[in-house]
Amino acid sequence: MRMKLSIFFFLLISLSSSSTDFQTLLSFKASSDHYNSLSSWSNSTHFCSWLGVTCNSNITRVTQLVLQNLNLTGSVQVLTQLKQLRLLSLKHNNFSSSSNLDFSSLQNLKLLYLSHNQFSGNFPSGVIQLLRLRRIDLSHNQFFGEIPLTPLTHLRHLLTLRLESNYFNGSLQTDTLKALEGFNVSDNNLSGEIPRPLSLFFPSSSFEGNENLCGEVLGKKCVKPTAKNDHPLPVEIPIGHGKKKLSGRAILVILLIDVTIVALLGLGIFLCCRMMKKRKESRGVEKKNVESKKRVVYDNEEIVFFEGCKRFKVDELLKSSAEMLGKGNVGTTYKVVMDNGDVVVVKRAKERRKKKEIGGLLKEIGGLRHHNIVSLRAFYGSRDELLLVYDYLPNGSLHSLLHGNSFSPLQPVFKKFTSILLYNVH
Repeated sequence: MRMKLSIFFFLLISLSSSSTDFQTLLSFKASSDHYNSLSSWSNSTHFCSWLGVTCNSNITRVTQLVLQNLNLTGSVQVLTQLKQLRLLSLKHNNFSSSSNLDFSSLQNLKLLYLSHNQFSGNFPSGVIQLLRLRRIDLSHNQFFGEIPLTPLTHLRHLLTLRLESNYFNGSLQTDTLKALEGFNVSDNNLSGEIPRPLSLFFPSSSFEGNENLCGEVLGKKCVKPTAKNDHPLPVEIPIGHGKKKLSGRAILVILLIDVTIVALLGLGIFLCCRMMKKRKESRGVEKKNVESKKRVVYDNEEIVFFEGCKRFKVDELLKSSAEMLGKGNVGTTYKVVMDNGDVVVVKRAKERRKKKEIGGLLKEIGGLRHHNIVSLRAFYGSRDELLLVYDYLPNGSLHSLLHGNSFSPLQPVFKKFTSILLYNVH
């Protein structure tokens, strides 16, 4: 009897929660969809089948809401009633807010993308309470005030923090954001010295556009105030009581030293000129060898596209939604869904080797074509970062094919092979 009552109450709660999500989405559509971009959101179909909506396995609660480039307007506060949201992406719309946004009720949220809108006010309150957050993108809005960097350090799973192209002010005084993989505060009103840990982990492009920021990564020295001394102490200059004449041997030694120094300087200049000439010649040969590849070079940056790769901009790749697939010895692998719908895999290398070493190696790998090898489509290299771009294969990895996983109904190849061997032995 107790079990039946428990099941009854569970079903009652599930139906109530499902109804709440349904009403929340309808309220959001009524206030934000002035151009009928959400025409599929109607009472005639289940809300889990609506555009941009993804539900849990029980088809009762909304877990993902992706509404991008739909010309939606108004406030998004009503969406904070979707308690089971893991992903909220509202990029490239016209949402605005004159008061502070409060996302504290979305305790399950992992990915928050609000870039390219008209949001204003201080940094959204409640975000620092979302302990599961991994990605925050508030770029290209009108937020202002100070960035709560110290409270953000409590988000131990946070990997990306993008706040560029806003009106944030204040300083960046923090030493505890070392776990971040992506960080950008360019084009704001920040001031002061960039902490050394941030300047070591992120390129200058993450800080540019802040007139009053200074530090090694920007090549701008910070001027420290010094105490003025209006009454300098007198300096005593010793006066010799007599002059001694140099001996002939001493004069000869001085002449030999001078000649040696001049000779070494001349040899150094000659060797430098010769090295520069060799570099120019090697660059000319390299340029001939890579004529078949599409190569774009910016200041201290290089992106190379290989055969069969659809061209894209680096900014488009870096600003797209990303999902971590795994980590290895080489680096971290992400599934990236670009704004035009293309899906690629991006491997971010842990260590950045010398440009000559890695550039030549990757160009050789990019030229390899075999039906059993996933081809390298492009790579992007800069002074601080190396990204490798591959095609996305939705059928899993070689490891899962050999050993199986919980998501595939197929029997693992390794198990089949073992069964065949045992059969032959008997």
